[in-house]
Amino acid sequence: MQHLKKKPRISSKNQLKVEEDSHQLIAAVVLFFVTRQGLRTPARYSTSPSPAALQCSEVKQICSILGCKSQLNDLSGTVVRIKAALEDAEAKQELSKQDRLFIEELKDAVYDADDLFDEFVTLAERKKLSKGIKVRVLALFGKYGTAYKMAQGVKMIKKKLDAIASDTRFNFNIDPKPIRNRRLESCSYVYEADIIGREPDLEKIVGVLLDPIVQQNVSFLPIVGMGGLGKTALAQLVFNDARVKNTFPLMLWTCVADENQESLDVKGVLSKILASANKGHMKNEGCTMDGLQSQLREQLAGKKYLLVLDDVWTENSEQWRILTQFLMGGQRGSWIVVTTRSKKTARIIGDGPRHELQGLSKDNSWCLFKRVAFGSQHANPPEDLVKVGEDIVVRCANVPLAIRVVGSLLYDQEKHKWLSVQKLGLAKVGGGQVGIIPILKLSYYQLDSPLKCCFGYCAIFPKDHRISKMKLIQLWMAQGYIQLDGRHLNMEDVAEEFFSILLRRCFFQDVEIIDGEIWSVKIHDLMHDVAQEVAGKEICIVNTINGDVDKKVRHLSVFNTRSSGLSFTKTHIRSYLSFDYKMGGSCVAALLANWKHLRALSLKNLQIKSLPDSIGELIHLRYLDLSHNKALEILPRPITKLHNLQTFSLFGCYSLKELPKDLSKLVKLRVLDLIGCSQLSYLPRGIGNLTCLHTLNTFMLRDWRSNQELFSGLEDLKALRNLKGFLEIQIPFMHMGASAVRKNGGKEGSSLGNKEHLKEVKFCFSGSEGKGRVEYDEAVMEELQPHPNLERFRVYYYRGVRMSSWPMEDKLTTFLPNLVHMVFWCCPNLQYSGQLRFPRLKTLEVYRCPNLIAFMQCPALEDLTLHDFNKELEIIPMRRIKSKEFGEATPSVIPASSSSLSYDIGLKLTIDNVAWLNSLPMDSFLGVVELVIQEDIEVESLGEAKEVFCSYSSSLISLKIKSCSKLKSVVFGGLEHLTALENLEIENCSHLIPSEEVEREDGMPWQPVHHPLRSLYMGFLPRLVDLPNWTQYLTSLETLQIKYCKGLESVPNWMSELTSLKELKLGFSSERLIERCKQYTGEDWPHIEHIPEIRLYDNLKELRR
Repeated sequence: MQHLKKKPRISSKNQLKVEEDSHQLIAAVVLFFVTRQGLRTPARYSTSPSPAALQCSEVKQICSILGCKSQLNDLSGTVVRIKAALEDAEAKQELSKQDRLFIEELKDAVYDADDLFDEFVTLAERKKLSKGIKVRVLALFGKYGTAYKMAQGVKMIKKKLDAIASDTRFNFNIDPKPIRNRRLESCSYVYEADIIGREPDLEKIVGVLLDPIVQQNVSFLPIVGMGGLGKTALAQLVFNDARVKNTFPLMLWTCVADENQESLDVKGVLSKILASANKGHMKNEGCTMDGLQSQLREQLAGKKYLLVLDDVWTENSEQWRILTQFLMGGQRGSWIVVTTRSKKTARIIGDGPRHELQGLSKDNSWCLFKRVAFGSQHANPPEDLVKVGEDIVVRCANVPLAIRVVGSLLYDQEKHKWLSVQKLGLAKVGGGQVGIIPILKLSYYQLDSPLKCCFGYCAIFPKDHRISKMKLIQLWMAQGYIQLDGRHLNMEDVAEEFFSILLRRCFFQDVEIIDGEIWSVKIHDLMHDVAQEVAGKEICIVNTINGDVDKKVRHLSVFNTRSSGLSFTKTHIRSYLSFDYKMGGSCVAALLANWKHLRALSLKNLQIKSLPDSIGELIHLRYLDLSHNKALEILPRPITKLHNLQTFSLFGCYSLKELPKDLSKLVKLRVLDLIGCSQLSYLPRGIGNLTCLHTLNTFMLRDWRSNQELFSGLEDLKALRNLKGFLEIQIPFMHMGASAVRKNGGKEGSSLGNKEHLKEVKFCFSGSEGKGRVEYDEAVMEELQPHPNLERFRVYYYRGVRMSSWPMEDKLTTFLPNLVHMVFWCCPNLQYSGQLRFPRLKTLEVYRCPNLIAFMQCPALEDLTLHDFNKELEIIPMRRIKSKEFGEATPSVIPASSSSLSYDIGLKLTIDNVAWLNSLPMDSFLGVVELVIQEDIEVESLGEAKEVFCSYSSSLISLKIKSCSKLKSVVFGGLEHLTALENLEIENCSHLIPSEEVEREDGMPWQPVHHPLRSLYMGFLPRLVDLPNWTQYLTSLETLQIKYCKGLESVPNWMSELTSLKELKLGFSSERLIERCKQYTGEDWPHIEHIPEIRLYDNLKELRR
């Protein structure tokens, strides 16, 4: 009996306190469930609390414990009235000032309640008592000194809520239900692909730019018009017009987006222009104004250039004059095109030509609307919707953006929704900016409450900022906008759906896609204006913090400022994001000490070496970005007190040496980004406890101290079953023997086999080449068999002889059936891997695997790279081919001489052994469209693979030959058979003398009169003294580039016969060649003067154009 634990005794004083404050505790509980569904929002009135939360079993239990069920019923009535008021307010598109004031007061109370209960829940979860709920509640409320303060706060909050809920002035008519359940078609992409009705504008502007009688060195052309007319799209059409490209050798694009009409950041604009001139490379960081203008003037000096300054707002004539004085050094005929919404800005720019962009014509407006609203049915739209649609288009006042937004909103909707939009939402757009916003806001009003929250939060990003999709989703989650809805298993799936809805309804644009996935988006300026308007004062973007922040601000982003301008006082801010600025350690400490209510915190790229312990006090924090802090070496231990942390980014923290040992306390962590943490050698034990983790891009099986570290690491990895996306596993060699791995490794099933959502795995083996390394690597690999859903598989520095028992040897089998990309990199011992079939594999790379022998069938292969490989390696694409004579069949059925071949998949082949091609059946690689021969140290002539090139004759479009030291001939047996070749690149072949290849073996010269070659590049060819004679027959040649060919001292007179040539680049060649090609004065100038774009480079300096 002495070992039995006694029941906890509650002092009479504490018991009285519990009884006294029980009502407030219930209020806190209820308020939490109410607010988490949508009251935490930057939108004006957006909310969708559910009274069903009041029936929560845990709430009922607490009420029963404290004997206050009647108070629960009272609060239920309060919440119902509040919910009704907020729903009415949300549906009402416009409210009076007094009504808005009531809503703001309610939201302030709800924010306070949310903070209070979030703190309560966090403390309770930290306690982690194993006893029943009664003991947990009483112990928590009695132990923590903050409980009384919490209760007093709730008392005030409930008083506010009761007062507002009982007010009788919220009598609004609720608008129709929002649009939902739309099919996932690509309407949001269609309008981006089609710019309709701007051909006359394009021709007019191009005519001005190409006018030969222009007198000024640099002229200005403003394109002016209201927002949404498509000024930027028109400027892009002009910028990419072939006639314009041929006229202006130097073309620059800069998005100004200054917005402040009274102040223009001249230095910032000059910096952007210089970055554009340097092809996006920022070489001017920290540069003074004098150094900046000097570099830019040097770039522009003597060149005919076209510069587009997009989205200029400034109406300050003096600052505009200062900016333009640095742009005056161009050659006669240079132009600066400016897009602006302000006619005053257009007048300041100058008295020259001006293009005032108008709305689309009636016919073009209808055409655009049909394409967006009716999709594939636009040619024959339903008759009953045509008249309604025509009326809606009229109300859009021919503004393309408004048409696209409304058309996207109505796509695939029933007629009653069209009639609703026609009747309710659209006020006729007048001639001013204000008229478009109601149309754009119409889509906003039709969103569900959580979607309104998500869109409104986008106002925290600066205009024209490229927004990472994953970062945006993580921030939404941090603010509590994403809740499980019963249809999804996790919040990320809900957020993905929200993002897709906003994208297809045109809230986002300019989509960046990488590897088939949406990576980032932008928001149109007008949509950003809508987001700012609905967010009101709750979201603020500034470039300095030098005083108290408005108490209404809940989300703050700061950009382009320095430490000296920052001041942090106590505030209720929930988001702090930084863009492009530096902040010292003292400022970080002040921020952490005063901003205790943060849910999202970005301290990226600050160059700090450490963080103060006070970061552990941010108990509400869900999102923490410390990326690119290259000097950060260690994290404070209290950081593991961030109980609610969901996203933790340490991307690019190169100096970080270790993570806190008790990292496993961050039980709600969902994202841990460790890419670029190169000094980090191991992960702490127990990371497998982070079962919510779904993104962990680096896992380290190392500590070097004991065998047990590896085994516990494998078990931790196995426990993380929810991982998705990309995972790199770093595997050091430990001197323990393979038997120990097999004995102690993943006991049942592999460490990766339970990760069905993992798409890409990279294995990086490392360590000495000591005894037992081969067996060790094989044993570890056996434990890492991935799930069949895997799409990308990479293996680096593996020293095993056998791959594993995953694929069955000696018979053709399907190995990882969903694999699309596979890499074997520097696996020198890897040998026979059996017969394998990869039905979906598109990319295969084998690098420095000289002993690898396998038979691989890859019917979908698109990109094959082989370097330092075994000639017995067999890779069979087995692609399908179509021809008029034979229909669709495999290559063995259709002869290569067939006159009409078409290939379902074009193959890019990169090899370092031309002779290997001869060992394969000639139909193995039919359909090769690009061939790269790189570092073949044996090949002397392409004629060594003559039959192969004959088989490529009708398919090969691009041929690149690099670093083939013995190569002497490329034409005979090679180029002469490639009748479809359009691009040829030859580089770093020291023995090649192209000018000597003038005759075939039969003594006849090669004269490819109808050869389709369009682009020819020759570089680092020391024996090139004359252009190859066969070049004169390349009548389709458009681009000729020659670099680092010091032996070439002149160009032949037949260059003038290459009438299709549009671009000539001669770089880092002999001084004599540069001199002979100088404009007007050079001896060879008459032979090349017909070429529109000529660029001569000497010692990294461009001499002309």
